[in-house]
Amino acid sequence: MKRVLILLLSAVLMTAALTGCSSGEEDALVSKTPFPEFSEVDIAGDEISSDIFADYDATIVNFWNNGCGSCIAEMPELEELYQDFKERNINLIGVGTDSGESREQLDTAREILKEKGVTYHNISPDPEGDFYKDFVADISTYPTTYIVDSEGNIVGADIVGNVKKQLDTVETRLALITGQK
Repeated sequence: MKRVLILLLSAVLMTAALTGCSSGEEDALVSKTPFPEFSEVDIAGDEISSDIFADYDATIVNFWNNGCGSCIAEMPELEELYQDFKERNINLIGVGTDSGESREQLDTAREILKEKGVTYHNISPDPEGDFYKDFVADISTYPTTYIVDSEGNIVGADIVGNVKKQLDTVETRLALITGQK
């Protein structure tokens, strides 16, 4: 019995040691999961597409909706980050997931963005379009944020919740892309 316990404990320790040696987390962060292509209209009525990713070293894409209090509450913080990150060639795009559903929803989104002083692009996705149906509709928790590199690849898992409270995670992923800290 004692011998079995020692063997079992040895196996557990060996597994833990080998797992600790792998760079699985870092490998997962640099995986090449493409962000879906899109061509949508922003809140101002201007066309914006996934080609915008190539213009920046990295882009933070934040999904929000009009009924999400924590999404709206974090907008001034995101605006502050956007202003700081611009100097590092890092962009921020908001996606108002319900702003394309009706004129009323679009007007509400515009009011919210104006009230919160948001100047970064905010996409109003068409609920009948592929981007919405194949990606946006699957987002179930708000706010949800993705970090995307200049080639249009998602870096790491989605960030759920307030971005500023998870700034270390954001900065780590941005550093993997840009080499900047």
